Amino acid sequence: MEQQSLLDYIEKLENSSTFEADLEQILTEEDVPFIRENLLIETARSAFGESRGGRKRKPSDEAWEWIISEEGDLPFSFEQCCHACGVDPEKMLEWLRFYKRKLSR
Repeated sequence: MEQQSLLDYIEKLENSSTFEADLEQILTEEDVPFIRENLLIETARSAFGESRGGRKRKPSDEAWEWIISEEGDLPFSFEQCCHACGVDPEKMLEWLRFYKRKLSR
């Protein structure tokens, strides 16, 4: 069986017709900001090939696709996660693109 990422689980939830009800059954209101912050941090690390332990790995295309996605109205989108952390999503995206270009040289 293939291991699924957090992004896979979130996508399944968001595509569910009972998303709101499902979410309310498994998360408290206090959980959501914590999850958004950690999703933003860990996905950015993954997009640049950093693991939680600081080890290098192959940069994740799936993580980068989540970052540049234009589905900002979804509850766990890059845009919503940035807002929850008090960060301007456009500025964050600009910085991440700059950093990606810098690393590609």
